[in-house]
Formats: sequence, structure tokens, C-alpha cells
Amino acid sequence: METVHFTPEKLTERFNFSGIARTVSFALIGIGIVLTIVGYFVAPDPSAGHDDGHASVTQEQVIHPVADTDEEHAEGGHHHHPVTKGTRLVSNILLSSLYFITIALGAYFFMIIHRVGNAGWQTAIRRIPEAISMYIPIGAIGFFALLFFLPSVYDWAYLKPGEDHLIDLKRAYLNSGFFSIRTVIYFLIWGGFAYWLRRLSLKQDLEGGLTHHKLSETVGAIAVITFAITFCLFAVDWIKSLEPHWFSTIFGVYVFGGSMVSASVVMYLIAAFLKKQGYMEYVNDSHFHDLGKYAFGFTVFWGYIFIAQYLLIWYSNIPEEGIYYVVRYRVEDEAYRGFAWFFYINIFLNFLIPFIGLMTRNAKRRLEIFLPIAAIILYGHWHDLYVMVMPGAMLQSPGIGILEIGVFAAFAGIFLFVVFNALSKANLVPLKHPYLEESLHHTTGPV
Repeated sequence: METVHFTPEKLTERFNFSGIARTVSFALIGIGIVLTIVGYFVAPDPSAGHDDGHASVTQEQVIHPVADTDEEHAEGGHHHHPVTKGTRLVSNILLSSLYFITIALGAYFFMIIHRVGNAGWQTAIRRIPEAISMYIPIGAIGFFALLFFLPSVYDWAYLKPGEDHLIDLKRAYLNSGFFSIRTVIYFLIWGGFAYWLRRLSLKQDLEGGLTHHKLSETVGAIAVITFAITFCLFAVDWIKSLEPHWFSTIFGVYVFGGSMVSASVVMYLIAAFLKKQGYMEYVNDSHFHDLGKYAFGFTVFWGYIFIAQYLLIWYSNIPEEGIYYVVRYRVEDEAYRGFAWFFYINIFLNFLIPFIGLMTRNAKRRLEIFLPIAAIILYGHWHDLYVMVMPGAMLQSPGIGILEIGVFAAFAGIFLFVVFNALSKANLVPLKHPYLEESLHHTTGPV
């Protein structure tokens, strides 16, 4: 294999955040805001009993979603908060907030775990996960705003003490004050470590040496430990507690799997976009191959955790565990109708299609093959979160309408703006990183 030499001039480059990247970012934000406003006003009001082809949710249905004779399902399936148009808006803000923060946290984990593992191959693309992790403090704003609307979607925040015995048993943990404090702590930890590591990386560009490099290893090690704890708690707080009667011991790991698949895809696509724009000539097919392997590997991991969680609940057959799946694939009960299609197609979007599509070597190296699979994966992650969030927040599926598209587009525009803006603030490759030379000549072997 021919050795390519990169001159300092070729390695010294900054992304110019103008043109198509800036235009797309602002267009998505503008279109998203307009569609969100229009979607809110044209959406039927479930509390008014309107019908747009989906079963509407009345206050009575919300309180008693199943027949009283079915005590096991009734005990596990009660939803008490009123479901209105406002509930749908808040639910979509929560859904999009979760989507982009999980991608940012996936990139953050990619960055810290490779630093702790002293991995050299990813040095040439390291500025991409660094830039994506800069979305964490911006993404926090959405969650801080949602703290004021918890009763709109969370039963434990809506009900008063004494109205639900099982929730009362959990109120030492599930209460608005402690919930808010935990949320602030999560984002202070993630945002603080992400900023610290980014700062060390930029300082090393200026000063060289190994001081900042060694310190970043220590910081990364602490960040990995705190991430493992806080990410699982975050997933339980913001997603699982939508259905506080439900129990699962591996839910945080399940959410983490989807987060890493999508983060790997986003890093791949950003690297491919930059290369198409004439940047990052030093990023080769082997870098893309390894990013593709991460997407493929975590797709298998997601599938494993998905079936593991299901089987653990299925063979125990305990009502307070099984209700999570009953409300998602049961179609004969009017109160649960609307989620079965979302549940079953989720398996194809997040496992079968990516698994088959990314199995070959060329699928990971050739953008024309990877791109359609990446689009399915990125939609699949949103779809997966929809299946997690909407049954607890909305009870019956509102479908995918203008409101869902609008909220997602606005968040997507903000996400792209933050990431590309962060990319433009530093050299696209860490010039004085001790593993840079190794990464520039990284290879996974001949094709």
C-alpha cells in the first residue's frame, strides 16, 4: 500500500461555516417553527373527542384505559394525566430533545472511551465527536424548559399523594424537586467533562507536549464512570418514568444501544460531508469503515438488548412488567389501538435492515450504499424513541403529522447549527496529538 504524506499545509484547515451548511441549518429551524405552529392548530384535540382517523382519547379513556374486569392490565395500565393538544406538543418536544441529546451523548461516549483506551485510529476524525458533544449544554435547555411541564406527560407529577399507591411508594425518588436537581446534575457532569476535554484538546494544539494529553486520559476515565451511572438514571427519569408502574432492569442499556448506533452514523455522515466539501483529505476509507463497523456492531447490540428485555419480561409474566409491551402491540383493545404498527416495524428499522445492509465491507466504505441505510437508521432511532415515549405520554398514537415533523425539523436545525459552528472554531484535525501520524495512515487492510 502506497504511503501518503500530508504536509502541514494540508493538515491546517478550518471549516468555513457558510453556504449550504448554514443555509440548511437556518432553513430547518425556520420551516420547523412554522410547521410546529401550523401543526399545533390543525391537530385534533383529543380531549374534545375529535377524530382524524386515529382513535381519540377522552378524559375517561385516559383514566380508565382498560376494562375494570381486566384487573392485571388495569393495575399496570392506568394513565391519569389529561391528554390534550398541549400534551402532544410537549410530548414531541420531549421526543426531539431525547433524540438529539442521545446522539450528542453517543458522540461524547465515543470520544471519552477512545481516549481512555488510547485508540489512535480515530485521531483524524476526533474533532467531529468533540463538536457534536458541544450540543450537550444547548440540548439541556430543552429539558430545563420541560421541567415546567412535567404534569402534562408524567403521571407521577400530575397525581397528588394518596391517589396512586404504587407511585406513592416511589415518591422519595419521583418528585419534581429531586427530578429537577438530578437533571441539572446530569447536564453539569456531561457538559462539564465535554467542555474540559475539548479545552484540553485545543490547548494541546497550541502548546504541544504530553501534559494535556495525559490529563485528558484521567479526565476521560472519570467521565466514563460518571457517564455509565448518569446515562442510565437519565433514561429512567425522562423515559421510563412516563410509565411508573413498569419495571425493567436493563432499560438504560437499551437506550444507550440506540444512542451509539445513531451517533456513529452521524459522525460518518459529517465526515463524508466535510470530505465532499474538500476538507479532511486525510480521512480515508478505513476511517469510514471503522465508523461503519461501530454502526453495525451497536445495531447487533441494540437487537440483543431489545430481545433480552422482552424475553426477561415475557417469561416472568408479571403484569406490572408486561403492561409495557401490552400497550405497544395489543390491537384488539380500543384503548391500546394505534401502536402495534410502530412496535413491529421498529424491529425492521433498527435491526433487520441495518444488520443486513451493513454486513458487507463495501457497505461501510461506499457512501452511495451507506447513505440510504444511514437514513433508515436515523429515522429508526426517532421511531424507537417514539415507541418509548408516546404510549406513556399520549396513551393512543397521534400518528406522525405536521406537528411531529415541525418539532423535529426545528431541533435538527439547531443541532446542525451548533455542531457545524463548533467545527468552525478549531482546526479540523488535532495537529499536535501524539497519535496523529498513526491515524493519518490508518488502514483496515486491502479491499
